Amino acid sequence: MPYTAGKPRIHFETLGAPQAPPLLMLRGLGRAKAHWGRVVGELAPRFRLVLLDNRGVGLSDAPRAPFAMGALARDALDVLDALGIARAHVFGMSLGGMIAQHLAIAHPNRVDRLVLGCTTPGGPEAERPRLSAFARLAQARMTSIEAAIQAEGEMLLSDRGDRDHPEVIEEWIAIAKREPVAKRSLLLQMGAAIGHRAGEGLGRITAPTLVVSGDDDPLIPVANSRLLARRIRGAELAWIAGARHDFATEAPGELGRLLREFLLPADGARAPSHRER
Repeated sequence: MPYTAGKPRIHFETLGAPQAPPLLMLRGLGRAKAHWGRVVGELAPRFRLVLLDNRGVGLSDAPRAPFAMGALARDALDVLDALGIARAHVFGMSLGGMIAQHLAIAHPNRVDRLVLGCTTPGGPEAERPRLSAFARLAQARMTSIEAAIQAEGEMLLSDRGDRDHPEVIEEWIAIAKREPVAKRSLLLQMGAAIGHRAGEGLGRITAPTLVVSGDDDPLIPVANSRLLARRIRGAELAWIAGARHDFATEAPGELGRLLREFLLPADGARAPSHRER
């Protein structure tokens, strides 16, 4: 199985068309690459997908020392280096979006186009994540895997998404049992997220950027998406109507279309109705 050579070892895989444009995909807090689900099928025909497990989750190593956001970005670069990819599109959701910001700021030559999903720039101007929501998730994790995943589903998916795809909860439970995440690793990832501050670095991002959010996100307030779009030069903003935090799971078709339109603009006309400048 493919791992990066250094420490910690980061597990990764590639899917899709080998000669297509590479797209590095970064998941959120406690999420492994297995959680990308059906959106992979929407993107694989047009991209060489690079999926990884952030340190502490999935099949990657779980260091005991605190995680710095810069180190998480370095992990992602190590994966690109292991694959010999000099430059890639980057899509990050939630914690993955924070990592993607640091990657685009510190290593602009490695990022072609950037997509930031349901995330925040951090810092004093950002609206803080809703701690009551995180507290509910933490409390559920103290009981059982099934209770924890059910609570995650209620928080991360809208009634529409949960009702239309009840098998998602079963799949998440299976992932949690197959690839359990230690509480220490969750706390370390959360510490990295709390310490995230993109600050003035956002103004140095040169990659064309799309900011995406569900318009009913109970975890990361949608005001942060507007703030990111204002702070990154030329950024576009898109909403997925009725979606909550994990719009990749509940709206894979709509997300796939958004990403194809933005990352492959030469393919044809773009649909501006759901996008803002």
